[in-house]
Amino acid sequence: MRELAGFWKWAGRVIVAVWVVLVIYTALIGAWHPVIQGSIFLGFTFLTVFLYFPLSKTRVAKDSPSFWARLLFGRKGSPAILDVLMMAAGVVVCSYVLWNWEEITRQRWMYQSYELVFSGILGFLLLEGTRRTTGYIIPILAVAFLCYAFFGDLIPGFFGHPGFPLVEVLYHYYMMTEGYWGMLTDLTSRVIAIFLLLGPVLFATGVGDTFMNLARFFGGRMSGGAGQIAVISSACFGTLSGSAVANVATTGTFTIPTMKKLGFKPELAGAIEASASSGGQIMPPIMGVGAFVMAELLGIPYLYVCAAAIIPALIYFFGVGAGVYFSAKRHGLGKLPPELMPRAREVFDPRAMVNLLIPIGLLLYLLFLLLPAQLAASAALVVSMATYLISGILSGKKTKERLAHLAKALSSGAITALATLMVMAVCVQMAVSLVALTGLAVKMSEAILSLAGVNVFLALFLTMVIIMILGMGMPTTAAYIIGAAVLGSTLMGMDIEGISAHMFIFYYAVLGNISPPVCVAIYTAVTIAGGNWLRMAGIAMSLCL
Repeated sequence: MRELAGFWKWAGRVIVAVWVVLVIYTALIGAWHPVIQGSIFLGFTFLTVFLYFPLSKTRVAKDSPSFWARLLFGRKGSPAILDVLMMAAGVVVCSYVLWNWEEITRQRWMYQSYELVFSGILGFLLLEGTRRTTGYIIPILAVAFLCYAFFGDLIPGFFGHPGFPLVEVLYHYYMMTEGYWGMLTDLTSRVIAIFLLLGPVLFATGVGDTFMNLARFFGGRMSGGAGQIAVISSACFGTLSGSAVANVATTGTFTIPTMKKLGFKPELAGAIEASASSGGQIMPPIMGVGAFVMAELLGIPYLYVCAAAIIPALIYFFGVGAGVYFSAKRHGLGKLPPELMPRAREVFDPRAMVNLLIPIGLLLYLLFLLLPAQLAASAALVVSMATYLISGILSGKKTKERLAHLAKALSSGAITALATLMVMAVCVQMAVSLVALTGLAVKMSEAILSLAGVNVFLALFLTMVIIMILGMGMPTTAAYIIGAAVLGSTLMGMDIEGISAHMFIFYYAVLGNISPPVCVAIYTAVTIAGGNWLRMAGIAMSLCL
């Protein structure tokens, strides 16, 4: 990611600041029409992604002053000419939708040729933006679905279909609410965006340090104390971030070196952290992004998803903790040394407890009232910032420094989390919309039912294999969404409760984080712990199992 300087630094700050204000405003006051909300947020996404994420990280690192470098790659402190053109193109195609949203939502098969050109440009920007932020896997998947839609008439047998012309696909994407402006775009801009800002703000206000102190205070007293700290802290951090990689990168910087220092082998230390951090996505109240999608797909309040997840999540962490306990006993690893144990006065400091309990308590209270999840999160966000500033004033700390700290947290959440997820979600929406258009979901359901017959266990096993393969190659959210779109109806068609079917798919999408060969949580852990990544993945899978 670029470290902007000069004019571009201030331009980036203004873009992100306006976007953050819009996120909080729409969460508190109420969202606009999905097409309006989606087009505005996607426009800001393109501005942010192409400004901060270069075409090639390695070429930008060289900081070459040549013409071709300025044209294609830019420099460390400024975007390339190509990036500026892409930013402008993104704003134009999204602004057109914003100003013509009523016609788009009403008309059917009435279009101008330039609108199809806009559709193609938008699709290209989404593929390139997703490649820059999350890698090649999701763009390749989206292109594969496009090819399936175009060339279905060339596919023999059961999975073949008449095929769709380019004009129809472009129209479906841009001029209908099932394409770019579909459910995932709406959900990300309307609900998930505010949660992606809430997590960094809670970390900035010291909630992360409080969780870590609580984990050291309670977990450090058990056998394998350093490992238990990783389990407890990752369970707590999961309520804030809902991301396995973020959990590993945050808690792992403390827990993994501590475990290694106290005798844990690098592979075991990294595996414990990766396993516990993966479970953070199923830990309420702020689970992985897929949980919000699940609530939308099932048409139930987010609180019901949390209620369904809480007992399995606690059992999961109990299982991982038991694995750590017995591993510690086998290798003779004891409790945390007294000098590393925090004092009760430090752990239960009133100011730290206020910064933790007030926003989290308010969030849970509003969710229990069945208010919209985005309203609960925005209220918790505002209260958290206010509490942090007031406690700073009362303790004599500089308000200006705390404001800068909060601004940095909000900016980080918008750039590294919201922009990345927004462009990925709309790219996945491209694939999901074609699943419905081509009838692939129905065909997959029929194929699994024909293989499994009336055997529910076999159907679940086949679903598990497909989801874990998807989870190995893409983020949990994308794997769950594709899996739910293609296979969710299959399981529900076998008389499995909707929440159970979707939770099953979500759990195995989560396990993709530690399943070789593409196991992002393991890769993150091994950069901190060192050792053999494949052996680390094997230990992590045994702990998760």
